[in-house]
Amino acid sequence: MYEELPLDVLIPNPQNTNRMSRMFAKKLHHNIEQLGLYETITVRPHPSLNDRFEVLNGHERINALRNIGLDSVRCDIWNVDDSRAQLFLAILNKLRGSDVPELRMDLLYKLLEKQPKEDLAAHIPETASYLGKLEKLREEVEKEEEEKPREEIAVVILNFYLSSEDHFIVLKALDDITKRFNLADSSEALVMMATIYLKSTE
Repeated sequence: MYEELPLDVLIPNPQNTNRMSRMFAKKLHHNIEQLGLYETITVRPHPSLNDRFEVLNGHERINALRNIGLDSVRCDIWNVDDSRAQLFLAILNKLRGSDVPELRMDLLYKLLEKQPKEDLAAHIPETASYLGKLEKLREEVEKEEEEKPREEIAVVILNFYLSSEDHFIVLKALDDITKRFNLADSSEALVMMATIYLKSTE
């Protein structure tokens, strides 16, 4: 059941495990403010507070909407008990598809043809520096295609499947390398990491 509810009656779920980085939260705020659109918030009648609703999905959207200055939001009200609420809380932010890298790159290229990378970066997860590198990569590939039209141009996209702990370690290392060597992004940091390792084994 959909209903427009005041923000004041929406209570955050204390068991919510989903957190958004400051950068992504800023982009979410910007997108909602610029487009005036957002995914409906999922709530349930609060189990212990009358005329209140507990949030199941949309905590960060609520923060963004509140910062924008809205008084009410569109909500999908689910009448579920504690057990089902906990189950939904565990899966709502996790059962998401993942981008096919090649299709993601094609989409970004099309978007970059229509607007500057700085404007685009304000709306999507990728940073302006990453988009700039993507533009440069495309220019290099197009140049090679012109010079060697019959040869296959290899643009390699790497996928890694890591545990949460390993993912944290890798990101921390790449972030440190990016800052220490003043690199543009984590892809350059990964190359730097591999280069340092190979030199150490010579």
